Amino acid sequence: MPTTDVNSEGIYRCEVSTEAPSFQTVKGEQEMRIYVNPSTKPQIAGNKPHYGIGELVNVTCISAPSRPAAVLKWFINGLEASNDQIRRYQPKESPVGLYTSILLLRFYAKHEHFYEGKMKIQCEAIISQAHTLRSEEITISNNTTKAGTASNAGFESMKDGPTISGGKNEYQVGEIVDVNCTASRSQPPAELHWYINDKEVRNDSLVHRPPIEYSNGEVSTVLGLRFEVKSRHFQKNEMRLRCTATLSEVKRMTSDPLEVEIAEQQRSDLHVDFNVESGKEVTNRSRRSYNSMDILNILLIIFMLCSSL
Repeated sequence: MPTTDVNSEGIYRCEVSTEAPSFQTVKGEQEMRIYVNPSTKPQIAGNKPHYGIGELVNVTCISAPSRPAAVLKWFINGLEASNDQIRRYQPKESPVGLYTSILLLRFYAKHEHFYEGKMKIQCEAIISQAHTLRSEEITISNNTTKAGTASNAGFESMKDGPTISGGKNEYQVGEIVDVNCTASRSQPPAELHWYINDKEVRNDSLVHRPPIEYSNGEVSTVLGLRFEVKSRHFQKNEMRLRCTATLSEVKRMTSDPLEVEIAEQQRSDLHVDFNVESGKEVTNRSRRSYNSMDILNILLIIFMLCSSL
């Protein structure tokens, strides 16, 4: 395959069979996924250099095209924005199969948002890239169990793939299969999945075992499979068990920090609100601003009035 694009994604299989008298078959498969990282940091649009107390901050974070779509997060002064402050949109897909993510941030500026007169807003884009490792495949018949190698299991186990343990050499209808799948050590931990005859197992047959933790912080995930053997589990007198481990690599890209300042008037002025009528909303007419000189003049007048009494 000289070149690849998003249409190249999928599962590729190869099968080789020998001739008589053995007629043995060796099969292999690999899943191909196409990943495209964003070419630039996420961008912030709609911002202003200054915001007053009570003013609406309404900004948008836009990621560069990627595959899969980036997950966006907003941060205000280093703290992640709450759900009621953000609005999510469906990623937009381009004709070439790349996605642009958009996340809106809306909140009213408060005094606590400003530290020394400044507020910092930042956006983060997260890309998760996953790849799957497959275990050996165990083929169970009514009276024998074959496992572990390509010559008899049909599938070749992958390097660093998960391993299957437990079980026995023979199962009959009505018996209980109780086996474990253990992933190779990794960080973050692998996500495990069980398959019976290439069909993913339902949750009611899964047993979540405690993970194996290592001193360097790596973890081996363990997932059990327990079910009662039914006649439907056998296809051509065989039942095939397989486990896969999905490993994810997380990439993060952060926008340039956006620092906005409190409005200059509100930095130096004292704002006093007067309610014209009790219980009614304050209107623009009833709101006045007094600077420091106004306050001194008012205090001086009050002092003179008190002295004349």
